[in-house]
Amino acid sequence: MSRKVPIVIQLIVGFSAILLIVLTVTGYYSYRNSAEVVLEKTALYLNESVNQLSGKIDVNLQEYDKATQLIAFSPTLQSYLLRTNRGLPGDISELELTQFMSQQIRYIAVDSVLHVTNLRGDYFTSNTLISMMYPTEEAMSGAYPWFGRVAENKGRMVWTASSAWRYGEFPAFIGARQVNDWERLTKIGNLFIVLPAEALERLVGEMNLGTSGKIVIVDAFGTIVYSSDKAEIGAPMDAALLAQLRDHPKSMFEWTRDDESVYISHAYSEYSGWRVAAFISADEAVADLRSIQRSITVIGAAGLLAATLFTSIFAWTLARPIALLAKRLTRLEKGFIKPFGRATGNRETAMLYDSYNQMLARLDETVQALSEKQIGEKQAQIVALKAQFRPHFLYNSLNTVYWKLMSEGQEASADMVLQLSELLRYTIQPGSDLVTVEEDVAHLQRFIAITKARYGEKLHTDIEVDPAIRGERVMKMLLQPLVENALTHGLEQVKGRPWLIRIRASGGEEQLRFTVEDNGVGMTLEEMEQAMAQGAKTEPGDLMHTGIGLSNLHRRIGLTYGRDYGLRLSIGELGGLRVDIEVPRLGRTKGEGGVPHADESA
Repeated sequence: MSRKVPIVIQLIVGFSAILLIVLTVTGYYSYRNSAEVVLEKTALYLNESVNQLSGKIDVNLQEYDKATQLIAFSPTLQSYLLRTNRGLPGDISELELTQFMSQQIRYIAVDSVLHVTNLRGDYFTSNTLISMMYPTEEAMSGAYPWFGRVAENKGRMVWTASSAWRYGEFPAFIGARQVNDWERLTKIGNLFIVLPAEALERLVGEMNLGTSGKIVIVDAFGTIVYSSDKAEIGAPMDAALLAQLRDHPKSMFEWTRDDESVYISHAYSEYSGWRVAAFISADEAVADLRSIQRSITVIGAAGLLAATLFTSIFAWTLARPIALLAKRLTRLEKGFIKPFGRATGNRETAMLYDSYNQMLARLDETVQALSEKQIGEKQAQIVALKAQFRPHFLYNSLNTVYWKLMSEGQEASADMVLQLSELLRYTIQPGSDLVTVEEDVAHLQRFIAITKARYGEKLHTDIEVDPAIRGERVMKMLLQPLVENALTHGLEQVKGRPWLIRIRASGGEEQLRFTVEDNGVGMTLEEMEQAMAQGAKTEPGDLMHTGIGLSNLHRRIGLTYGRDYGLRLSIGELGGLRVDIEVPRLGRTKGEGGVPHADESA
């Protein structure tokens, strides 16, 4: 036998474990709540910052948009494009057009350039020092994936990341729009404004994201327009990260790449389709939490030590009286009976001692009660044995009559006695109240065989049972009372024609259906209601007796299967009474054998 752990040790370990769990959970949730507060403030700051930055960028882009719209609809540019598209010289020279565009762009932005194309493949620029990488529309359509959007927008501005040339290629962003004839609103050319990416840095520089933070601006086509990391400008944004930005339109989320976690907050512009994203290192965002975590750990360790000491003292004062009681109970098995005579220090152990003393005082009463119970059980067994004598005596007597008739050559009478013996055995034998369909039909056939001895060829029966349901369990004596009722109340009053009783049994997926109908005198609707109501006050204990009526069988079915099930009476096709029973399937028994098939036509 294994050595048991003393209760004092169990109490110390148990209370210490509980305190450790409480402190751990408290510390965890304190740290978690602090982290949530820090992250919430970080998210609020980042969201406000990116929204403000996105708004500033939209304001600048819309100013460029309005300025270029005025240029696109200016009479000078409209007339020049309309004439050159028809192959005619412009109202002004190309040099004068360049000077006109240079003058207009001077009011828009420094270090920017206007670029105009017509329908004949010509192009015109406001600045010879800064130019687009692909000046003609034919070259643009093959190089820029965004070029087709210009025609789709039909005059509205398209903003996108790109590059330009000024003593070498440099990152830029472009605003492109289709120039339409202001009278017919048909295309007469395209207008482009090219600005260096550095123009965005003045707006971004006001944000403070710490040493590890950065700002990234992405256009509608997934290309980085601007980034605090200059090497990323002009490159496509990571597709997975771009999908995350689209999935979290308004909330900050955590992004992990190459074992580095960052928090990202971003804003989307409905005007330009650009996204402004702010990145901040997760470690830097929660740096203040480390000191909080250390403080929680120190406080938790000190609290656990103090709680363990207190628990040890408490456990000893509680366990000592219980250990003494356990010792007394052990000695009680050996016949040492002595009650406690002294008081204890607390109410609970005093109640235990009082209970122990009361147990000793009532021990004799308990022993006496057990003795009387054993005597009562033996008497009940004797009564049960006596009750079994009568059916056994009846079976033995019927068997004696059977062999007597057989010895005298009266085989028909002997067979009736044998059928009667089996009928009585099935009716009163002890056991389950559930039998198989096949067993209940076999019992019905024995009843019909005995009844035919009385009525002769006047009685005909037609029995059909679905073979698939023979092994299904049903209530005992389900069919025989219906046939007995058909004989007694329906057929005995019929004179001058044969009697017919039709029995059908079939099954569905969840229910079994039984039908018994005859060609007797039948019942009116009022008589059917009276027949079902006759046994309403019958005691439940009397329902198992043989010779029960329709109402009592209806009640038996309700008690066995539930109140939703019972008999349904109607006028049958044969002209007499038809009784329908529908009950739920209770399952099949293990093994189906011994009873012949129930299909019979007589």
